[in-house]
Amino acid sequence: MTIQDFILEAGKEIRSYLEGCGESDVQVSETDIVKANDTVLHGLILRREGSAAGANIYLDDLFERHESGERMTDLMWELKSRCRAVLESPLPPFELLNDLRLESIRSRLTLRLLDVRRNMSYMAHRPYIDAGNGLAMAVDINCHESIKSEWKVAVTDGVLESIGCSREELLTAAMENTIILEPPLLMDLPSYLATGSHDNYLEGLPREAGSGPFILTNTSQVRGAAVLFYPGIMERISDVFHGGYYVLPISIHEMLIIPEETHPDVAQLAEMLEQGNRVIVDEDDVLSDKVFRYCPSSQKLCIAKAEAA
Repeated sequence: MTIQDFILEAGKEIRSYLEGCGESDVQVSETDIVKANDTVLHGLILRREGSAAGANIYLDDLFERHESGERMTDLMWELKSRCRAVLESPLPPFELLNDLRLESIRSRLTLRLLDVRRNMSYMAHRPYIDAGNGLAMAVDINCHESIKSEWKVAVTDGVLESIGCSREELLTAAMENTIILEPPLLMDLPSYLATGSHDNYLEGLPREAGSGPFILTNTSQVRGAAVLFYPGIMERISDVFHGGYYVLPISIHEMLIIPEETHPDVAQLAEMLEQGNRVIVDEDDVLSDKVFRYCPSSQKLCIAKAEAA
């Protein structure tokens, strides 16, 4: 049985289940969804008639368990439980997105940082800011007041047409609002791990920084890697360290900042980053395997190169 066969069987089972429960107004359709890092998930969309909003039920894990020998009847029973949980869960206020004019959604726009090579399919037909070095920032519309909510609408070229503004206007508005919603946060990692201190080296009077390393993120610590590309942030970090620094994109949520004066081994940093991305970081949260270096004299971020032996 292929994943497509499994999805078809699951769709038949859920349609029969919904009909027996009196949920005849719920429409079921099969779907493949491209997530960040071009991860393709397979599943079903449940949508009530007359509603533009739908809820996804992913089936990849159930299919893998079927391939490992679990009984189809047991898996379909679990699928029905997921279906019921989805139907009973409140959806976010999607009606807020009925008006997609820029002025109506401006306060809900945010940016996320992505690796271009890892997200070729995901970023297709999406307006984005080229951040250089193979990174880009794409725009989302938050469907919920909480910035931490996963309910977001990815702004595609089609959505941009509904918004009715230029790409430049959209991207500028998204950057301005992201800075307001998610101010930058630079923390000393040893202090944070030892005491939970969120002391922000980008606020207040200039002060002497330790040897670090440091964590750069935003105040919610969700999708905070984009902070590095806020206007003027690279220069402000350089002022804190009185010099250059290395940047490790350890996830989409944060960057690891290491002052250049500590003379780190770039090859070791690259190995540590790659190992972390393979073993520790969730696949959806992986940002990049590249180590970057900020040079204060040129005021540019570039890919760091290991010194020849």
